[in-house]
Amino acid sequence: MCIRDRYQRRVRGVWIELEMASRLISFDETGIRVLQADKFDESKKMADECKLFVDKLSEFTDKVGTVVGSVDAQAQNIENEKMKAIGLRNKLDGEETHRRQRQVELQSLINDKKHECERLNVQLESLVKIEQEQKTLIEKLSNNEI
Repeated sequence: MCIRDRYQRRVRGVWIELEMASRLISFDETGIRVLQADKFDESKKMADECKLFVDKLSEFTDKVGTVVGSVDAQAQNIENEKMKAIGLRNKLDGEETHRRQRQVELQSLINDKKHECERLNVQLESLVKIEQEQKTLIEKLSNNEI
């Protein structure tokens, strides 16, 4: 192979490379482009759509965060109210127990007072009987019947 053949091959290779490069690189009023204009436009459109998607996704994430925060706050309120209800139920149960105990105490006191009343009535009857006997005796003595 001679130098001339090598040179021609090399020139052909350079031309092929330039032709391939011209397919990849283009020039327009904005400058040098690596992609063809239609591919560049599609890429730009896709980039804009991606940015819009990311913005919407970010907005969605913010809204979800807000909703989750609201749900968490409601859950905390519900838990607080549940604890209050449990406390009131326990207090009510304690109140019922206290009332039963108080009722037993009062019933015992009533029974004691009834027994005392019966005892006093028996004592009264006895005293009335003794009084009657004494009056009868006094009357007999006043009449000198004895």
